Amino acid sequence: MRLSDNVGNTPLIPITLGNLTVWGKAEFMNPSGSVKDRMATYIINLAESYGLIKKGDTLCEATSGNTGIAFAMLAAERGYKMKIIMPSNMSEERKSMMRFYGAELIQVDEGDFDGAIEMRDDLCKAKGWYNCNQFHNPWNIEVHFNNTGEEIFKQWKNTTAPDAFILGTGTGGTLMGCGQKLKHYWKNMKIVAVEPAERAVMSGEQPGLHGIQGIGDGSKFLVDLDFVDEIKTVKTKCAKTIAKYMASKYGLFVGISAGANVKASFEWLRDNNKTNAITILCDRGERYLSCL
Repeated sequence: MRLSDNVGNTPLIPITLGNLTVWGKAEFMNPSGSVKDRMATYIINLAESYGLIKKGDTLCEATSGNTGIAFAMLAAERGYKMKIIMPSNMSEERKSMMRFYGAELIQVDEGDFDGAIEMRDDLCKAKGWYNCNQFHNPWNIEVHFNNTGEEIFKQWKNTTAPDAFILGTGTGGTLMGCGQKLKHYWKNMKIVAVEPAERAVMSGEQPGLHGIQGIGDGSKFLVDLDFVDEIKTVKTKCAKTIAKYMASKYGLFVGISAGANVKASFEWLRDNNKTNAITILCDRGERYLSCL
């Protein structure tokens, strides 16, 4: 059995505050430490099954970090070369993790995800590398529809349906895939997208730099805004504060985007007089020590 065969089946953990409960899917328990293990493993498994890649080939992806770490782990496990293109303002821990897995890192200007994606596309075309294409790949939605969303439904033990699924968006794959599956079972559940207040592109504001790495990557990408009921924004400072609070008060050492998800979830429950929301605890906190 390979390490990547153990991706998924993470617990759904209740986080309570008064009479409010946010149920966090503990994706930091995946092998490389984030929800992106699901998407990366799914893409590589399908690419292998269709004969699109073979051992020794070069894979390439543009990323803010977690996807790059996941693909770098898989490349090391299965004998591929991995090229990662990312904005230079991502955490040093993330960069170090990718390099430890043996990936080559190419950095672009701070916050320039569009430039990273363009460079990835150009290099893949010119050099014949396999383009993992997370920002526009329908397999990114499919894995969360088939797997993550189904797991959440089976783990839900309450007699009443959850009130909302609330989640920050990077590519949008997790929000759309899980959201579509959960809405299939719970038709009245609200879908709430979360984005950085400093880069609230989905809310119609101008893009800018922010510190909630992994979400707000500059575009809605896979997100269908007609599917989303509401958009909430969270400031970087608040997301960091909640991430630290989660570790010290609940023993959950999670990253900054998980802090944003939890904050947005409790605020939504409070403001809408509801009691239960589901979110994703996207990754582990050690990759943000220099930022926190």
